[in-house]
Amino acid sequence: MSEFKTQIERISPGDSGYARHIARAGDLLRGGQLVAFPTETVYGLAANAEREEVVKSLRAVKGRPEDKPFTFVICEREEVGRRVERVPRPARVLMDAFWPGPLTIVLRGGDGGTIGFRMPDHRIALDLIRAAGVRLVAPSANRSGGAEPKTAEDVERELEGRVPLILDGGPVRLGRPSTVVLVSDDSCEVLRAGAIEADRIRNVIRERK
Repeated sequence: MSEFKTQIERISPGDSGYARHIARAGDLLRGGQLVAFPTETVYGLAANAEREEVVKSLRAVKGRPEDKPFTFVICEREEVGRRVERVPRPARVLMDAFWPGPLTIVLRGGDGGTIGFRMPDHRIALDLIRAAGVRLVAPSANRSGGAEPKTAEDVERELEGRVPLILDGGPVRLGRPSTVVLVSDDSCEVLRAGAIEADRIRNVIRERK
């Protein structure tokens, strides 16, 4: 696997160079490179999901097991319907209540497997997804088993020389990973506790039946 001299770009919406930095990061993602970026929860590590070799590279950088899938990061809800045959009503309720935000929704795919989706509540993340123009997966920007990164410096310590670019948007707002839920027509199972309490999720579904 090639190694890189990792570059850190400090960016903020409204800065004169913001659009240029986002566009360059999008170009890198389309070209098969990995880009670390901030979300409201922790820093993520984006990869072009449309290229199998790139996803393999992401898995190698993370040290992630083959049987653990990656989550798609999206900037519009319509992308979910393009990836699964049907979106259950409880999933639509949760999207209304918590997206954009720290909730990953896992749905059954047409092949019997599962697909996870998250829409971050962070301007830099959403602008990066749009600029890339390809489907992106994005786990946390750390080696598997390591602490979730809350600053660009955390990412650098974990992944220096393994990724070409870190977009530094400052410290994250929440510092806890997203809550992950598996949703079907008749059930909602919390797979990972996170920034949204499980009771809040269950209450929203119960109230909006």
